[in-house]
Amino acid sequence: MIEMDCTCVQHHHSIPTEVIEISDHAIEKVGEILKDYRRIFMVADENTYQAAGRRVEEILKENGLLSHTLVLPFPALPNAESIGKVLMEAGRDREVYDINAWSLNPDYILAVGSGSLNDTCRMVSYRLGIPYGVVGTAPSMDGYASVVAPLLNGRKKIVYNCSIARHIIIDLSVNARAPYPLLLSGVGDMIGKYVAILDWEISRDRNGEYYCGQIADMVLKATDQCVNAATRLHERDAAAIRAASEGLILSGECIAFCGSSRPASGTEHMIGQTWEVMDVEEGKVPNLHGIEVGEGTFTAIELFRRLYRETDDAHMKSLIEKYLPAFDRIRELQQSLRIPFTVTDPGRFRDGILRGRTFRDRYTVLQYLYDLGKLEEYADAVYEPVMRDYCFSTFREQFPDW
Repeated sequence: MIEMDCTCVQHHHSIPTEVIEISDHAIEKVGEILKDYRRIFMVADENTYQAAGRRVEEILKENGLLSHTLVLPFPALPNAESIGKVLMEAGRDREVYDINAWSLNPDYILAVGSGSLNDTCRMVSYRLGIPYGVVGTAPSMDGYASVVAPLLNGRKKIVYNCSIARHIIIDLSVNARAPYPLLLSGVGDMIGKYVAILDWEISRDRNGEYYCGQIADMVLKATDQCVNAATRLHERDAAAIRAASEGLILSGECIAFCGSSRPASGTEHMIGQTWEVMDVEEGKVPNLHGIEVGEGTFTAIELFRRLYRETDDAHMKSLIEKYLPAFDRIRELQQSLRIPFTVTDPGRFRDGILRGRTFRDRYTVLQYLYDLGKLEEYADAVYEPVMRDYCFSTFREQFPDW
């Protein structure tokens, strides 16, 4: 268990995670880390099995820990189909059928992958009451240590409370080989934390929502760490990969400490995830989560910049002003990093902002502007500066073979 004393009203935070191993060749430590289990159900997809799963499976077999393995087809989306498949395959039937016996459940579920597989397995873990852990294969999102899972349910994306990983194993040599779009996705997921913390502060002051300054500071520290590493990721720089991986894990820990995604998800996620849902509604495979969140972050920054220029609310102005240096830094970072865009159509862009307000029950600047009767005006106004200052290529132009 990871614990932390705090100055907030909670006084103490804890999560049931037992081990966070971030190191070169961390996979080789899987047998020792999971030695207390005997029926481990390993889940990977076709790509992550090649990247790390095959070796993890060998180690589990050598140590007598493996029950069985499921390799899902790629892409394994975090939806009812994937969750149902993992749930159906979790139990292992006995060789001799016994009408009086239950299917033999594993004593542990091990996800080998990143966002989608981690979220899928954490839901199955939660429903079966079985602990789970993850061998991360890319620094593509901050959900490894999270307490929530955003899952596709029908034509909606719903955030569910789920199990927290007992063990998080990040092999830096594997992460360094991850496809570059996944590295950009991790950056996109993290830069939005500045917006998320600002939204949290606004809700604290306007609605009396619970706020933990210590957790907020930890998230901002993790974000700074990832931003500092971002420009070196394309070089597969070892220090940058480590910094990004550690920053993403720390952000996820803060979600778990808080008991919700509030410290790490605000306007930027609500807009980005709305665009993901729009793809699902149209029968398309949604784009990478972090890429959409990156676009949502740029959009949120311009909403805040316009509000800062126009508002007569002195307190709101002072809150935004604290984050303007971080927003300037993000705009400068995008000049070199060039996170690609998936949404350039004005109508789709606008709909993401307007629908994003009700994506979940969370007070953000979107609701603030709506209450002022200005959300539609702002949604139209920020399109041009976002396209001019942040959009340098579309995802398909930059990664045609993805």
